[in-house]
Amino acid sequence: MLAAVAVLAAGGAFALHVFFARDGSAHVVATPQRLLGYVQAPTLAKGMGAAALRSEILAKGEGEASHVVDAVYDDANSKAGPLIILFIGGNLADSASSFIASFTGSLPGAFVTSAGAMGGQAACVPSFSGHPAECAWADNDTFGLIASPNLNASSLAKQLREIRPLVEHKVK
Repeated sequence: MLAAVAVLAAGGAFALHVFFARDGSAHVVATPQRLLGYVQAPTLAKGMGAAALRSEILAKGEGEASHVVDAVYDDANSKAGPLIILFIGGNLADSASSFIASFTGSLPGAFVTSAGAMGGQAACVPSFSGHPAECAWADNDTFGLIASPNLNASSLAKQLREIRPLVEHKVK
């Protein structure tokens, strides 16, 4: 199951590799220790290859990627059983429209959803062929990608809108 998250997230990395960060961004993306009921799970992150995926995104960005971070979060106390979310995010140099078009065009069943109160655009892809659901946002300054083997695309879209304000902040 963890390998499936890494495989699908790698598909999302394809959508991310063309559209990356510039210096002087208005926002920064961070990975807090806790998000909602989730806690960072470094052992899961290592097993899922989150750092390798971050490195792949940086390499495919051909020097345009910066401030790319990754974390895996686990909600072991969920009534529905353990919930896992892989998160990768950073700054974005190209337009949100181009990013989302690339994301929706490269993954089967992808659909546009609300990016939430912070604006920009978002899209999700349902789980398919054993790969977990995945959602991404872009706002002409930042991007984020979350994937989960436990949540369907609609639930993951809701999580994206709740998590984003906790990971994206204005530069002070």
